[in-house]
Amino acid sequence: MSRSCGYLALILIAVGIQFTGTKSLADPARQPAATGWTSDSVLEDVKVLTMDGLGAMQGVSFHDGKVYLYGDCYDVKPRVGVIREYSADYQPTGKVIWLRNKDKPLLRHPTGLTWHPRWGTFLGDTVNRKGIIYRLDWERALADGDLSRAVLAVIEDDAAVNGCRPEFVSLAGKDLLATADYGDSRPEVRLYDPEKLLADRRTSAPGVIAYRFLAPPFNQNLHWDKDAKQLTCVLNVIEGRGWRLETFDLKRAVADGRAWGPDVRVRTQTFPNRDELEGYRPLSHGLGLFVTSSRRNNLVVGRMKAASTSDK
Repeated sequence: MSRSCGYLALILIAVGIQFTGTKSLADPARQPAATGWTSDSVLEDVKVLTMDGLGAMQGVSFHDGKVYLYGDCYDVKPRVGVIREYSADYQPTGKVIWLRNKDKPLLRHPTGLTWHPRWGTFLGDTVNRKGIIYRLDWERALADGDLSRAVLAVIEDDAAVNGCRPEFVSLAGKDLLATADYGDSRPEVRLYDPEKLLADRRTSAPGVIAYRFLAPPFNQNLHWDKDAKQLTCVLNVIEGRGWRLETFDLKRAVADGRAWGPDVRVRTQTFPNRDELEGYRPLSHGLGLFVTSSRRNNLVVGRMKAASTSDK
């Protein structure tokens, strides 16, 4: 397989409205059944790869023409996270970053890897339902192969519910660090002011949260599309299972206070897959790249389309 992933820029200029309050506690139409669900989307022309050495894979990011897959190596002693670099056709380059300081693990369960030309590289960690956001010297981490000299800041995401998954976005002409909650107890998307975030080193500090709004449940990752001016929540349908993408207009979500408010939701795509979706990035020509926590067949590329009656 040889398809270029391209380089996804993370800057979007938009006009936003300050969030002033929530308008409902939940979206009844978005609450899944306890054990199953109905799909409205499928993949065709599917290609499946097994990406080794990542444990339970947790996400995928693109940067400078390279693909970065990251995971939780729970069978390594002591347990530790890892990032591996690949070419655009998913061939390993040999570069790897173990998320530890020499022999001491720092990040065990990496969730969200994002870059910004001014603020640098941010990576989330979620362990025991708590989120920590690390600011990294990316070139140093790549050169060293670990985080012994690469950690620039450690931020407690104490505003989060069940972890963090950072992604840079832009709203009202300002670049912000977005994150989202897992679980189904009033999950939110929050947009943090990077300057205040780095000054206070905790997300609950006054002024760090620039905007917030209620989000769909079971967020595993976020994807920001500068061209479409849209944010996609990468979701499980039920806890730990299922594939769902929910794409919405960020400005309208902030103004309404809900990801499902009037004219906020652009599209929802629910797939029949029953394993645990962890990450997603769109490719060219309607293709999607999906990663799961499975040990085998954990990277899937396919063309997304609406499901026919026979597909459901």
